[in-house]
Amino acid sequence: MSDDKFDCEVMDWELFYSLSEEVARKIIDSGYRADFMVGLARGGWVLSRVLCDFLAIKDLVSLKVEHWGVTATPDGKAQLKYPFEIDLTGRSVIIVDDITDTGDSMKIATDYVQTKNPAEVRTAALRHIKGSKFTPDYYGDEISWRWVIFPWNYVEDMCNIVPKASEGTDDPAEVKRRLKADHKIDVDEDEITRILEEVERRKG
Repeated sequence: MSDDKFDCEVMDWELFYSLSEEVARKIIDSGYRADFMVGLARGGWVLSRVLCDFLAIKDLVSLKVEHWGVTATPDGKAQLKYPFEIDLTGRSVIIVDDITDTGDSMKIATDYVQTKNPAEVRTAALRHIKGSKFTPDYYGDEISWRWVIFPWNYVEDMCNIVPKASEGTDDPAEVKRRLKADHKIDVDEDEITRILEEVERRKG
């Protein structure tokens, strides 16, 4: 999103685990027995490891597809980074990501994995955005567009969002008001101060 105002959802670990169980249940109920998992870096890492546990999959590798730059700002065309060289002949593969937003990442990853000669490839995401160009075979829930701040990405996203909300003011109460008005993020003033301190630390 290029607009400075966009809706966010701060997602907690409890919802993550509940949706992970839902994804696993859908895979099991479908009868698909994957024996090889590809977790898309970085967002798909946590879900892919949890699904390995639920589905008893031992082989998990990472594939990185870059698309997003700064939080909620697409960084050009999605592209494959750090490809792997693994012969998947005869393997039943499932590709996992945290969310299908534009769908570009999952499409690129699927096309790449298909070149490794697997028996079958299916896809799974924790959350699916309505209107995405790619619909995964399995997903936990379908939502309208908003920027989901996942629990494993909270600090990084907030370090991008909070400074913009604090432009022109050093009053945490005003920053809190702007975050709620512009992004539907409700955090206390102490947390805003902590995030801004972390932003300065990261500048090094």
